[in-house]
Order: sequence, then structure tokens, then C-alpha cells
Amino acid sequence: MPQILLELSHNIIEKDVNEALLEIHTILSEKLPTQLRSCKTRVVRQEHFLIGGGEKNNAFVYLSIGVIKGRSQEQLNAIGLMLMDVLKKAFQQSVSSLDVQLTVAIQDLPEVYLRYSP
Repeated sequence: MPQILLELSHNIIEKDVNEALLEIHTILSEKLPTQLRSCKTRVVRQEHFLIGGGEKNNAFVYLSIGVIKGRSQEQLNAIGLMLMDVLKKAFQQSVSSLDVQLTVAIQDLPEVYLRYSP
């Protein structure tokens, strides 16, 4: 916990996102709170996507985070705003060159969520 997915359209300019991922993990470990070692992120660059009418300048960055229930809406909103700031900073070059949609979504994990970590 938390489960983190960062999806990027293939035309996003920035290739190395590790610094942003570490910042995301740090925010979540401090603000949820959770153990840093519990943060798991997958990064997927989407080769095939369509935004609007298919203009080549369209791009997206979508950060989806699943957390165990129990956080207040205010807490999750505050974390979401912090994470949006991370995305704005991490993808500055793409934002200034492309028509980029940045999105942060935080949702509760399913009722049954099993984890094994010896």
C-alpha cells in the first residue's frame, strides 16, 4: 500500500521520472502516513492513445493512487494538491511544449486487499 500508477502518453518529453517518483513516495509516506517501503509505483508509457480530435500536440500524465480506506476527504484533497505540484514541476518541459492534461486520482483500494511481504 499505496498502489501507484503513472501513465504517460508516449509524446511526453521527459524520459527520466525517478526524481518525481521519489518525491511522490515521500509525500505519501509522510502525509498518509505509510511506510516508504510500502509505496509501489508502475510507470506506463501509452503508445496508443487518443485525446480529443487526435491532434499530435495532445498529451497526458495520469497519476492514479489506490490507498487503504480511512483517510478523510480533506486529507486526500491536500495530498492530491501536493502531488499535482510534483507533476507540474516534473513535466515542465512537456507542459510548455505540448497541450498536456495533468491528472491526479486518489481512490480507496477494494474491501479485500491482501499483501504479503516477509
